[in-house]
Amino acid sequence: MTTIKALLLQDCTSCMHPIDKVIEESGYEVLRVFASAPDELLRDIFTLQPDLIICEDAHSKLIMNIEQRIKKNIPIVFVGVAETCLTAKHIPNRPTAYLMWPFTAEVLRAMIQLLL
Repeated sequence: MTTIKALLLQDCTSCMHPIDKVIEESGYEVLRVFASAPDELLRDIFTLQPDLIICEDAHSKLIMNIEQRIKKNIPIVFVGVAETCLTAKHIPNRPTAYLMWPFTAEVLRAMIQLLL
């Protein structure tokens, strides 16, 4: 059986630590990326071939800029702290989820299972 790979797009390790811990405990492989430019993120996605992308709301514009150039139908989870930021992102024809802090490990696991 192939291990599910989750790409975490993050600003700093402490921001996504609770998320990567939940993902690792669920048996998924965590791919940490600190991309700051669209071409850099695209290169990482094509190289690492993730099955899921989880990104902080701070990186939503970066994801939105490259989303149409990602040919593989990779689900995306946006994580934020403000409800207005999360509802503004709509990606047609791609499994997408929006989680607002705080959320439990069980909610994150369930969201990932639904998307995959």
